[in-house]
Amino acid sequence: MPDFLSHEWLEDFDGALRADSTVATRFAANPIAIAQEVGTVRYVVVLDESGGRLERGDTSADVTFACDRETAAALARGELNAQRALTSGRLKLRGDIDRLGAAADALTALGDVLAELRTATSF
Repeated sequence: MPDFLSHEWLEDFDGALRADSTVATRFAANPIAIAQEVGTVRYVVVLDESGGRLERGDTSADVTFACDRETAAALARGELNAQRALTSGRLKLRGDIDRLGAAADALTALGDVLAELRTATSF
């Protein structure tokens, strides 16, 4: 059972993204790179014509979500939605909001690619 935000968890997250064969088609017209910053952990979810993947390091992002570990865990478990976290100030958003809006339908259609990982994660 991988620990939330551990190296193993990030690898499993990457595997879940890469396993979804519909990502390349969905995001070909509106590619997006979404960074998540949780304390010192930073990763970028890249969704484009090549498919989905998780990158670390200095990968640039169109938008960045930043929060503390407690908020990130609540979001990952589905106990808190992003809109409520944003409006309460627990989640910060910066970057190209229009780019996020352009990819909204594709992001919604992506569904819950992390459902299996969530059940196997130790929070």
